[in-house]
Amino acid sequence: MRNGFAIFSCITMDSHMHKIIITFFLLLTLNSALFARNIDIDAIVKDSVCSNKHLFIFLHRTDCGYCESMLMFTLDDDPIKELINKDFVYLHINISEDDVVKYKNFTGNGRAFAKYVGYNIYPSSLFLNSENKIIYAIPGYQDKEQFLHILNYINSGSYKKMDYKTFKSR
Repeated sequence: MRNGFAIFSCITMDSHMHKIIITFFLLLTLNSALFARNIDIDAIVKDSVCSNKHLFIFLHRTDCGYCESMLMFTLDDDPIKELINKDFVYLHINISEDDVVKYKNFTGNGRAFAKYVGYNIYPSSLFLNSENKIIYAIPGYQDKEQFLHILNYINSGSYKKMDYKTFKSR
């Protein structure tokens, strides 16, 4: 065993094969960089102000069953989709991806952003106002009925006057 490469000792690579392998690994690295998004939450909030909407950020991860269920059964529900499209700016951040998130004095990946804002339980739904502040956040899976109440609570501005429990009881 020379230099710890006993498995590869019988394999000889010509320069063409060597170039192919290097090109393959470079393409893999470049591919992940190409699909990473630069998410500037500060700029998105400014855009949401122009359209008179709140920003709704959905934090989720790829290997989370609750996240997938909320995406498929709650956020894909027609009345909820219509309300979000009409009255919110929607941003999803998959913390399993290599996106770069900018928010106030923070720059980092989605997982670090979730930790920075204190919602590293997935899924989590965050709502931001025109001053770029989180006005309401709810960690965990929300079914259609409950999430519709939350959207109405934010959209109506009731979060300024009462807590969610009071709003829901009315």
